[in-house]
Amino acid sequence: MELRPVDLPASVKGTLLLGGMPARFEPWSAFEVRARAASLGLVVCLTPRIEVEELSPAYHAAVAQGTLPFRWLNVPMRNFGLPEDAAAFRDGVHQVAQALRAGDAVMLHCAAGLGRTGTTAACVLKALGLGAEEAMHRVREAGSNPQNAQQSGLVTWF
Repeated sequence: MELRPVDLPASVKGTLLLGGMPARFEPWSAFEVRARAASLGLVVCLTPRIEVEELSPAYHAAVAQGTLPFRWLNVPMRNFGLPEDAAAFRDGVHQVAQALRAGDAVMLHCAAGLGRTGTTAACVLKALGLGAEEAMHRVREAGSNPQNAQQSGLVTWF
């Protein structure tokens, strides 16, 4: 699994990386090595916990056992949909922006690292001060994008 960087505003010290669900198509140990190499400080899971359990049992076990080598934040969104809780989503995006401003390396992921990930990444960029058009451009350059009008509307709303 590739971790794709997003071009952040010059004033932001951290690193924003986009990717698919850890250990979905690789051993958990391989992702742990990649996470350490990237100095990940925070991983934001955009899938409901049941989706993690179904698609990546080893990742789910590490979450459940509290053995992750980074901080973990769950901000669930339905596949091809919107956040389950808009206020929690807004709070999660602001936590990511704060971590990036503090210099952390942050990874956003859903199942494939595309729609939910791209939607959230664009919202993070808006929280960092970019306009919607520039935020979307930078997210597309990193290989993600909202997958439908609802998700694009979320970026506009944010």
